[in-house]
Parts: sequence; C-alpha cells; structure tokens
Amino acid sequence: MTWSNRFRLLGGILAVLVLVAGLTLLFNHRQARVASFEATVSAPTAQVGSGYGGVLTEQFVRAGDTVAVGDPLFTVISPEVNRERQQGVEPQSTAAYQVDTTTGAITYLAVIDGQVTQVSGVLGSYLTPGASLATISATDPKSVLARFDLEAVDYGRVERGAPVTINLANNAQVQGSVADVTVTTKDGRAITEVRVESEGLTDPRHEALTRSGSPVQAVMSLRDDGILAGPTDALLQFLVKVGLR
Repeated sequence: MTWSNRFRLLGGILAVLVLVAGLTLLFNHRQARVASFEATVSAPTAQVGSGYGGVLTEQFVRAGDTVAVGDPLFTVISPEVNRERQQGVEPQSTAAYQVDTTTGAITYLAVIDGQVTQVSGVLGSYLTPGASLATISATDPKSVLARFDLEAVDYGRVERGAPVTINLANNAQVQGSVADVTVTTKDGRAITEVRVESEGLTDPRHEALTRSGSPVQAVMSLRDDGILAGPTDALLQFLVKVGLR
C-alpha cells in the first residue's frame, strides 16, 4: 500500500469518527429534550359583571373584538340608580363603569387591554346584579401552560429558567423559559405541569395564534447530567457561532 493510499485511508477513518462523534452528541442533545402532550396559551382574564340590575340597552362589542382600557362595552338602564338617589346615596362612577344619574344609564368599560373572548349579555334582557356580561382576555402578559409525562428521574432534571421552544399552529417557533413547575396526579399518573414565559407570545405577527386557549406544543430542555454534557454544550455553541443553529 502506497503512502498516498494510507493517508486517504486514515483521512476516511478520521472523517467517520468525527461524523459518529457529532451524531452521538446531537443524539445526546435530543435525549435531553422532551415534548409536551398538551399545551395551551394562557393569559389573565377580566370578567365584566353587572353592578346594578337593569335592562341591557346597548352593546358596543362582539366576541373577537380588541379593546383598550376605558373602551365602552355595554349600557344598562337601571332603576336602582334613581332608587339610591332617593335614599340619599349618590352613585359614583368607577374605572369599571360610568353612571349617568339623570337617565339611570350605566356604561360598563374595559378595565384591561385585550380581546373580548365571550359575550354573555343579550340586548333587551333584564340583568340581575352581578350577572356576567362578557369576558376579556389580556394581550399581555401571556404564558404557556404545558403538561409533560415524565419519569421521576426526569422530573428532577427540570430547572427553572431552562429553555423551551414553543411551536405554534403554523409551525412558527418562539423561545421561552421555564417559570414554574408543579406536579399533579391524574388517573394514578403523575403529570408535570410547567408554566413557560415568552416575550415572543406578544409579537403582533403571532397575535391570531397566541390568543388565550390556543393550542401549541412546548419542547423543554432538561438538565444534562451525563458524561457527554460538556462536549454536547461545546458542539452546540460551535454550531451557533458558525450559523448552523
């Protein structure tokens, strides 16, 4: 065998070893990631309730409308306003509603920026005090509530602040991190519930896909305790530097 053939053989062997090592490290990295079996977008909500009994005479919003703080939602004509005035009590406007003491009209207002997700009030109907008129889901902050089926040993590898990739319905991805972890039992099975925070959920480009209750998938990174943890991290950092990840 000539020296040139020896060098080619040696080069081929080295190339195979490098390829196998790289694939091994990438496989190890994927083993440290777990996908949720259920995940939905969550956002704070505000219930719009009728503080006074009366007839619903005006409706300014529908389900799906976007509202800002102070926007009018409904008007209710309430005889209770005049009744309170006759008793010497002057009804006062609040951040949630405006009272017109001359007509007995109460206009309910949005108390958060968000989207109207449900409208319960029916025009012309009589509302009792405390009746629900609508539900508003806030646009910010949003988070993801994800559920994972993990073995006990893997639960110990979940860390706050760990990176999470959120896959939206259109296959777009936003990055987040683990904010809180709890464990519940369902049908005798331990379920790991993770709350994921992500600024990307408020990106206007994804607004239609990140409304409260929208289904998503969360892929969470677990702490890598194996002997390949160091080499795997080094490889991933190298791939980021050269623009391959």
